[in-house]
Amino acid sequence: MMRFSPFNFQAPLAAGGVTLMAFNWLQFAVPHGEGAVKLSDIQWANLSVAQTGLYGALVGLMLVLTIANFALTAIFLRDLVSWIAVGDGYGEFMNGPPARVTGILVPVASLAMTMAVAFAVLPFFIPAVSANTYVLAVPGLIVFGFLWLTIFGLEFRLIRGLRERPLAAAELNFVWLLDVFAFGLVALAGTGLASMATSRVAASLAALALLPVMVAGCLLLVGKVVFLVYSQARSRRLPEYRLQPAFFLLVPITCLYGVSYYRIMLLGQKWFGLEVATPSQLLLSISYVAAAAWALFTVCLLSRYFTEYFRTSEYFPTQWSMV
Repeated sequence: MMRFSPFNFQAPLAAGGVTLMAFNWLQFAVPHGEGAVKLSDIQWANLSVAQTGLYGALVGLMLVLTIANFALTAIFLRDLVSWIAVGDGYGEFMNGPPARVTGILVPVASLAMTMAVAFAVLPFFIPAVSANTYVLAVPGLIVFGFLWLTIFGLEFRLIRGLRERPLAAAELNFVWLLDVFAFGLVALAGTGLASMATSRVAASLAALALLPVMVAGCLLLVGKVVFLVYSQARSRRLPEYRLQPAFFLLVPITCLYGVSYYRIMLLGQKWFGLEVATPSQLLLSISYVAAAAWALFTVCLLSRYFTEYFRTSEYFPTQWSMV
């Protein structure tokens, strides 16, 4: 039986990510009224054969992967509680090298992804939820509050651990960015919750709660990327093969922060009359261009990994970064 690890949560995390990709495709491709796209917005009788096949595949993919996300999250949450409460697995994990220890935030990232999936998919498939999205607000607020407290609590523990065990550049790799990734996903889930605000006061409170998450994530992102790039340039060689896919982590991170800041700007436009159309579009475009550029750079950088190692390699958690 496979031993539990917080990295196991990368499976529901990946399922949720692909689910949101399918949802966002439909959001932009299917004509609909104000708000998010719904299943009833798809006029199947007026679609071409190609559109019917594509939209049907995307809807089916959303349904299957949403079920997978929810089911795997429930299973791994049970395992996580048992892992923390019984035995010394948690203590051993937290005493590991800094890059691996940041993996304790993978469950937080996964839960934030599940929250984002619920906000998108439940109204899509269930008309009663779509007509009354406020029913998601209270449970969403509870989950977001839990994620907010958990991510800052764990991050402070990680920082405190660095005081007791100074950083060694040789031990670091791009897996070290998992906490940045988790902050980005909590921010994304929070902006989804903020979009449900029905008053200026509620919007202000939502923005106030999101600000520390986004600022902390951005500061960690800049500091860690600068340190990692500097350390990598000095070493003049790539990390071992099984760790190299972690380079791809910067792709979703860049998109997450771009989308989160974009949503915050739209919130400011809606409730405070701020003129953000041009800067918000510019910010979103820059984040996606940067993500695409880094993805292409990483593919070229890891060419030997793909040609000499990937096809014959055994599974390793960093490979989820490519998904």
